[in-house]
Amino acid sequence: MIKLAVFDMDGTIFESYLDWLKIREELKIPQGDSILQEIYKTGKVDKVRLDILERYERENTLKTKPIDGFSQCLRYLETRQIKTALVTNNNKQNTDFLLTRFNLCFEVVITREMGLWKPEPDAFFYVMNLYGCTAEEVISIGDSHYDVRASRAARIPAIYIIEKEDRGVPIEGERDDGITYFTDYYQLKEIFESYNRFPAPRGLDKKGEIE
Repeated sequence: MIKLAVFDMDGTIFESYLDWLKIREELKIPQGDSILQEIYKTGKVDKVRLDILERYERENTLKTKPIDGFSQCLRYLETRQIKTALVTNNNKQNTDFLLTRFNLCFEVVITREMGLWKPEPDAFFYVMNLYGCTAEEVISIGDSHYDVRASRAARIPAIYIIEKEDRGVPIEGERDDGITYFTDYYQLKEIFESYNRFPAPRGLDKKGEIE
């Protein structure tokens, strides 16, 4: 039975306007290398490159909005007593701002200050250990190959990736049949409703119907 849902943030629960090719070019970090590992790799922060990254992230934070249907999907998981975690490589300041602005709540939030950066699986292991979950009791929701790599390294079999019309399949290489793709959270909620490993609902709406 599913006990925990782990979400990415930028591009997954919020629209992302970050041009990573442009950002990498300005940071002089090749495609395939981890931006955060490059910025922090010497044991001290590369302040110049971190400032550039945070400028782009801050601009994106100020103009983004939640992806359609997300709050309803989050409520759906809550009625089924499924814990929710947010795991992002973004910083705490941007994350707290967005969650407060749009009144979204997760049981646990992991930002880059903790050093548990994707595509490594450490953040997934952390929340799984926190809630005493096995990998088979977890679902992972993201938008990039980093999310897939981290989930697979944590041996999570249930991976959901949001597709965007303007960019096609967000995974490097061929479409992976082991991943469930969705276009918005209304569709993802429908997928979850057909999933017989979800617990029975716990909440009723004002009409007395299951939410």
